[in-house]
Amino acid sequence: MNKIIIALLAISELSLGAKRLLQVHPIMPNIPMIPMIPQIPTHMGPPANMNYNTPCSQTACPPGSCACSSYPTIPCPPINVDNPGNGWSAEFNAAGTCYGAQININYGAQGMTQNLPAINVNAPNALYNARITFTNKQTRETPKVTDINCRSGLCAGATFEFIGMDYGDIKCDEYLGCGAGCTVIQHGLSQPCDQVSTT
Repeated sequence: MNKIIIALLAISELSLGAKRLLQVHPIMPNIPMIPMIPQIPTHMGPPANMNYNTPCSQTACPPGSCACSSYPTIPCPPINVDNPGNGWSAEFNAAGTCYGAQININYGAQGMTQNLPAINVNAPNALYNARITFTNKQTRETPKVTDINCRSGLCAGATFEFIGMDYGDIKCDEYLGCGAGCTVIQHGLSQPCDQVSTT
């Protein structure tokens, strides 16, 4: 009988200790509260037209150009233009202004853009070793670059790639062509600009 009483007292004591353990509150570290601040986009609507008017040489690429002074040793960081609207255009107006640049013009799935009127190259080597990639993920429209104006050999060394997009005219001089090394890639097929150009 004594054993039963001792066993009951032991069980009673253990259950009382377990209740005390449950009543102890854990100590939480003092973490300061940070108020949630909603992010406000800095730019609403379609991106502004591209206008590069600052010349760049192999020794100096000032701000305002999209070229990298470190190209070709260090690749240029890409320039992304997302969802430009109908009527958006790009102008490359100074020598070497976008030398070695990677420019990505991207159309998202929900877009409704139908055309991009013009890419105008107005200076020698403005896009030398540069690549402009047009990527369309729109589900309702297939945008078209209406004109790429290379004039008299001004697109030398440039690459224009079209992924899920089309282009209209690549305009080049009848005699001087688009420029040595100018390439168009569409549907995985790479062709010299002079073979697909119009005058």
